[in-house]
Amino acid sequence: MKELVINVTPLETRIALLENQRLAELIIERQESRSLVGNIYKGRVDSVVPGIQAAFVDIGFEKNGFLYVSDIAGVEGTGDFVFEEGTVRPRTKHRRGRHPSIENILKKNQNIMVQVSKDTLGTKGVRLTNFVTLPGRYLVLMPTVSHLGISRKIEEDHERERLRSILQPLRPHGMGIIVRTAAEDRKKAELEGDIKYLTKVWAEIKAKMEDMKGESLLHEDLGPILRVVRDLFTQDISKLTVDDATEYDRILKFLDRFAPQLKKRCKLYNAKRPIFDKSGIEEEIQKALQRKVYLKRGGYICIDQTEALVAIDVNTGRFTGTKHLEETVFQTNIEAAQEIAHQMRLRDIGGIIVIDFIDMRYERNRKELIRRLQDALKADRAKTTVSEISELGMIEMTRKRVKHNLMKALSQPCPYCEGSGMVRSITTMTLDLMRQLQSLFCHSREKAVILQVHTDVARRLRTENKTLLDQLAKDFGRQIAVESVSDFHIHDVKILSARTRKEVTAQ
Repeated sequence: MKELVINVTPLETRIALLENQRLAELIIERQESRSLVGNIYKGRVDSVVPGIQAAFVDIGFEKNGFLYVSDIAGVEGTGDFVFEEGTVRPRTKHRRGRHPSIENILKKNQNIMVQVSKDTLGTKGVRLTNFVTLPGRYLVLMPTVSHLGISRKIEEDHERERLRSILQPLRPHGMGIIVRTAAEDRKKAELEGDIKYLTKVWAEIKAKMEDMKGESLLHEDLGPILRVVRDLFTQDISKLTVDDATEYDRILKFLDRFAPQLKKRCKLYNAKRPIFDKSGIEEEIQKALQRKVYLKRGGYICIDQTEALVAIDVNTGRFTGTKHLEETVFQTNIEAAQEIAHQMRLRDIGGIIVIDFIDMRYERNRKELIRRLQDALKADRAKTTVSEISELGMIEMTRKRVKHNLMKALSQPCPYCEGSGMVRSITTMTLDLMRQLQSLFCHSREKAVILQVHTDVARRLRTENKTLLDQLAKDFGRQIAVESVSDFHIHDVKILSARTRKEVTAQ
């Protein structure tokens, strides 16, 4: 059973997809950082970099967008391209050297139509593509590619053939169409209506491209709520609940045009208790921000995110299982595989992922684990690839990343540990301070100093390490006083002149 729950506030929109009353996906969009994915711009090539076969394109924002040569359909319009594995690619036999050099395609200050394919991630600008896609309710129009594709989730052969026979003569000349899952069992008139609407939108975009001067927005994709209604609200969603009357009316008007049969599944929530609290979603969001995730049988997984990759470690924890070790390990790994697939989808983890499952002796158990993990990943809309278990007992996989994951969307690096998760110990701080004083006394004639330090460090200097501090003062003929400062970070240290109370340095 699937349902959508939408929470709307003036500063934030949150959309939850529940599967069997458990949070499966969470989409968050804030006014201060709205997603640009799907927007189409008239851009200006700011620079061409042959060394990485890419161009930086100014689309009117502080940071330029990034356009790879493989994402360029051709300066004049359509080229000879095919649609492979959800990605538009040039039609050549060999991957190496199949693209013409970017400096032969784009020139500095040239105008080009681009679409945002990925939002800003870290210090990078948005990822751009010249392969424009215009999503409708049932179809996706690709004006720069000549291709007809059908969603793999439509599995019945006769239905695939029916859709192909309807759409082949309707496909606009020189353009491509991808049939979405929502098109299953739809009538010709509904599909034709989608094509007419999308071709009209494309004509408007092309006209703006000609008329607009300078970098400008040509087409803005739907907002987060209507985008989810368009892309996710299909027959397998039993209910959609929203807590805002204005958005509720907008959803009904949208469905009036594109899917009137789904209007009866929409509900307006107007109780005083927050909708995410009532549905238990708030509690699940808090759990999704934690490093450790407990499994039902007592095992647990640890999720550590770094700049380069995500490491996931599986542990048996309290689960002792049966009297056979191999069976206990196998059951823990299987349960962990299900939970890892769920957490990757919920947290929107992307990039390279390394999973350290517990070692198993038997090859049949290792193969079964990979099969179960792949099955669990089928519910994920993001593209994933899974390797075999390596000699070190780990599985490497990738998951397509489009936006910031949940951790980065809802948190920021700790100002104390600067994102490392660690701070220097009191012992380390004490020893560092001794060395710092020794260096200072060698370069300064200051007779009496005051140490301002964190409360815990001050306590150590006055008790366990008082003898060391007194010996240092005696060796150099100095006086050292210790002051604790309650609002100091444990790394903070100030050495003041007792005479002027100004900071003293070794220089």
